[in-house]
Amino acid sequence: MMLPALVVAGVVAFAEAISLPPLEVSVGRRRGAVDVGATARMLLIGLSAGLSLASAMEVAADELGPEPAAELRLVLRRARVVGLATALATADGLSMRLFHRLARAHMTGAPTIGTIAAFIEEHRTAQRAAVLEKLRRLPVTLTVPLALLILPGFVLLTLGPTVANIVQQLVGGLL
Repeated sequence: MMLPALVVAGVVAFAEAISLPPLEVSVGRRRGAVDVGATARMLLIGLSAGLSLASAMEVAADELGPEPAAELRLVLRRARVVGLATALATADGLSMRLFHRLARAHMTGAPTIGTIAAFIEEHRTAQRAAVLEKLRRLPVTLTVPLALLILPGFVLLTLGPTVANIVQQLVGGLL
C-alpha cells in the first residue's frame, strides 16, 4: 500500500529537481519592454495634447517609473546644453531606439506624433511576435513534466491489478 505513495513522492521530488527556471527571469526581462512602450505612449499623449516634445518629455518623466523617468530627465538635461536633437541622438538605455527615431524626426521636421505612433505599433508587433514564439515552444517545454505526471498513473493502472493479484496470492498462500 505504500508503493503508490512512494512513487508519487519520487516523481514529485524528481520533477522539483528538474523544474523550469524561475518565472522572475522572464518578468524582469519584460519590464524593460513595458517601460519603453509606456514611455512612448506617455510622449504620444503629451504631443497629442499640444505640448512640445521637451514639455511632453517632462510630463512623461513625472508620470513614469524611476528608470524611464531618469532616462527622460537625462536627455532633457543634455538638451539644455547641446540641443534636443543632439541629446536624443546620443541617448542610450532602454529607450534608445525611441530616442533615436525622435531625433531623426526632430532633425528632418517630420511629425513626431506619427513617428511615435509608428514606434508604438512596431513595439506591439514585436511583443506579440515574442509572445507567440514562446507559445509555440510551450508544448515542447511541457512534454517532459507532463510525461512525468502521467507516467506513474499509467503504470499504476496497468500494473496495479496484476501486482495486487500476485500479492494477494502470496499473502493468501501464507495464511
